[in-house]
Amino acid sequence: MKRYVTFLLPLALVPAASAGQRFFDDFEGKDLGEHWEFRNPDAEMVYSVHDSLLEVHSVSGFYPREWISASIPEFGDFDMRARVGWTDDVSFHQLIVMLDDGWTYGRTPIAFMEYEHCCERGRGWNWLIAGFRDGPTRWMVAPPGGFHEFRMARTGDEVSAYFDETLILRGTASTIPARFVTLYFEGRTVDLFVDRVSVVPEPLSAFGLAMGMGALALRRRRTR
Repeated sequence: MKRYVTFLLPLALVPAASAGQRFFDDFEGKDLGEHWEFRNPDAEMVYSVHDSLLEVHSVSGFYPREWISASIPEFGDFDMRARVGWTDDVSFHQLIVMLDDGWTYGRTPIAFMEYEHCCERGRGWNWLIAGFRDGPTRWMVAPPGGFHEFRMARTGDEVSAYFDETLILRGTASTIPARFVTLYFEGRTVDLFVDRVSVVPEPLSAFGLAMGMGALALRRRRTR
């Protein structure tokens, strides 16, 4: 039993997936890492990286939209989390976090969560949208400015979307493997933030957490 506990204990102290099986970026440093690729050659995004935060200020071009993608390990089941933020004092801006297999504008991503704000010509809205390829989509009123967490998970063909840990959408959808995580920004005057993005395979993360908690419980029992 002692050997068994010793073997399991590291699972409680390190991420469930090894470095080669996960993607993580908390935007340390003063610029985006080389793993991010700008995908729209007809636009220019003005942004800054500071205090472990990606802040987007504006997007220029005939169609003011830009998206950046980073390659992730190709696994079918995933658990993606992104901490994002916005303000409500601009005319229009849009932020989408998505997992895809090589997304281009007009093509449906594998899974996405979106914030969209508009306030012009006497009307305005705050939309929060979640959806999955070949699966369900949900529109709901988004809360005002602040920081929030987007989370999307898929096990087999069952998919779920969470907003600040509250389940907002569940159903069945495409099982196409995800190959990229993409951040999409739109709006000439933008006030959008991303301070953390992570993608790990499922159900490995849940399994590792359960095993790690079990190891800690066994160790506590033996020390009593």
